[in-house]
This record gives sequence, structure tokens and C-alpha cells, in this order.
Amino acid sequence: MTTQQVPLLKSLQSAPQQYLKELLALYGPPDQLFQADPEKNTVLVGNKGTRLTIPPFAITTPLGRPVRGPVEIRLKEAFTQAEMLMAGRPTTSEDRLMESAGQIMVRASQGEGGLPLKLALPVAVRMPMQRKLRNPMSMRLFLGASSTFRSYASGQNFDWGMASGGSVRVRKAEGQKYYDFQLRDFNWAGCDFFVARRSSRCMVTARPASPVEKFDALLGYLVFKDIHAVARMYPGKHNCTAVNIPEKLAATAHLIGLVEGQLYYGCGTIRRAAEKLVDVNMQPVLEKELMETLRGI
Repeated sequence: MTTQQVPLLKSLQSAPQQYLKELLALYGPPDQLFQADPEKNTVLVGNKGTRLTIPPFAITTPLGRPVRGPVEIRLKEAFTQAEMLMAGRPTTSEDRLMESAGQIMVRASQGEGGLPLKLALPVAVRMPMQRKLRNPMSMRLFLGASSTFRSYASGQNFDWGMASGGSVRVRKAEGQKYYDFQLRDFNWAGCDFFVARRSSRCMVTARPASPVEKFDALLGYLVFKDIHAVARMYPGKHNCTAVNIPEKLAATAHLIGLVEGQLYYGCGTIRRAAEKLVDVNMQPVLEKELMETLRGI
């Protein structure tokens, strides 16, 4: 963490809370751009190994008309806990914790104005199986949806919704195992499973300790030690809180704050969620330092 005088951010293009999210996304998993002919069978391979197979005439205009001419396909891959945090895609559904095998986002557009396009036929997806998973064969398909969890919504609209109750099929090709599923709409998709309910659950609070009396914006996430999962923490007046956390899990609380254009960061370890409270020492930080720290989670 820096000890020198930290320069203020030059300008805020949006409200402070939204600015923090946009800042993290800017340094998070990048959009990968592909050009495709919608009249031909197309196979695209992402930087981390995700394979998309788009059949001919699968892509249409918003009114359902066939698309002619080249289209732009955008793919985003989030496989690490750091990437999920920075993309703002915690591994929870209705605030029930999940372990994740990975997340992708697929979009398509055409023309200078970036007209968003739709799918008339499903895209076949093969997502490479990652390490550090306790139950790799138990993954279900989840899609991006709107949150209906209102008590702690705090303006958070994105959530994961289960697309099917059965396990995602696993296939092996060229020595690599893949999760094999279909994407019927351009959207976020993830392979996840719910962490077992056997243990009791609790509310975990991260309390900032800093010379700042009140932050203009505050983001918080719990990054778990023994499972591949990230939980959102909801900001309050003086702290951040995560709900429905299994008591036996260990995690690190990461807090990011903003005051008058100045970034702050701190983290605190929770040996067991049953401790319920962790004090987080927050210090001024340079933008570059913050992003290097988060990428190293």
C-alpha cells in the first residue's frame, strides 16, 4: 500500500458508487472481439479456451429478421475469483452462495451504432473445466437475470438464475475437459452449484477502520479460501454486510472506498464466518496499486 501523497482521480463521469463498479470493470476481464459471417457456421475460441459454435442464420435483428453481412461478437471470460469480483459477478443466486466453475458473457452487434442482435438458434458452448473445484461434476447452468432479493438490494439488479435443474454435461476433447451447454440468448452464463445447506448460516460484517468518517461510495466482497466463490457485501452507513454465509467457511473481506475522488482499500481475514465481524484497515491507494492488488487475489 502506498505511503506517498496520493493524487485525486481527475473526474467522475458517473455517481460515485457506479463509478467504482465501472472502474473495476475497466481493469477486469476484457471484451474479446470477433468478426463473424452470420450465414456460415462459425467457431470462436476465447483466450481462456471457451469455444462457441454458432450455426448458420442463428443471429437475427431485434425484430427477428435474418442478419446479412459481418457481425461483431463480444466474449468475456471470468474464471478466477479476482475476475468475478472485478466484473461485478459474485457467485450468489438470491444471496445463496454458490461455487463457480467459470462465467462467460456473449453479445452480438452490427453496424456503426452497435445494433444489438438476438439468437434464433442456440449457440453451442464448451467452457474449459478449471482447477480448485470441490464438486466439478455437480455444476448447473445459471444465466444472468434480475434480482428479486429486495431487502439488501442497494441498487444491485444483476443476479444469477438457474436455467436447468440437471448437471451440466462434461466432455473431454484433446486432453481437456469442458462443460458442454447451449446458450439460447446473448447473456451472461455460468456453471455453478449451491454450497450445501448442512451448516448454519450467518450475517458477516466488515467494518472499515480509517480516518474517513463517511465514504462517498463503498464496495465490499467476500473472497473464500477453500471454495471457488465470491459473495457481494452490501454497503450500509458505516460498514458492509454479506448474508447467508455458511458459518464454517473462511474468507477475506475486500473493501474499496471513494471519498472526494480519493480511492481507499483494505482487506481483513475471517477465519470462520461464525466470527461475524472483521475490522478492515483502509488506506489511500493509487488506482494502479489497487488494480494490481485485486488481480492478485
